[in-house]
Amino acid sequence: MTTRNEVAAALAYFEESDDIALLHQLVEEIAPRAKRAVGKLLQQGGEDAIPPPAELRAAKVPAPRDKAVAAVRATDDFALLQVLARAIGRRIEAIEIVASAEFPEGVRVSVPARPVFPPPPQRLTGIVEATGTSLQVLLDNGETWEGPPSLARRVVER
Repeated sequence: MTTRNEVAAALAYFEESDDIALLHQLVEEIAPRAKRAVGKLLQQGGEDAIPPPAELRAAKVPAPRDKAVAAVRATDDFALLQVLARAIGRRIEAIEIVASAEFPEGVRVSVPARPVFPPPPQRLTGIVEATGTSLQVLLDNGETWEGPPSLARRVVER
């Protein structure tokens, strides 16, 4: 079990992290754990048994990457896990908003064949139709691709 100090240091790391692939990976790891925890809590006492997120702020000094990741994986306190998930989710959203600014409507981009992290090597090209925390691209093959702007790359026409 992690201590509140370890989680606070992990929060500080995640609030500064630009490693979008790691952040997405951790959200994917947290989701099934959170679902199981909610199910268990509901069985024990209904909705009232589900605690709110812990009241915890990020530490002044961030944990190193490996310690921050270890804190996420070791946290079994649901209130602390919620705080970690929220911090990671907010950081992903902030990164995607910044990335979306690089791709206004009409810009030619390449995107991975599937919008997943880590992205597959096969890339497709198309034109941005809509931007935001999710990018919508009309591909050259006529299909529509939707996914995080951080996966897109601007195509330089020569």
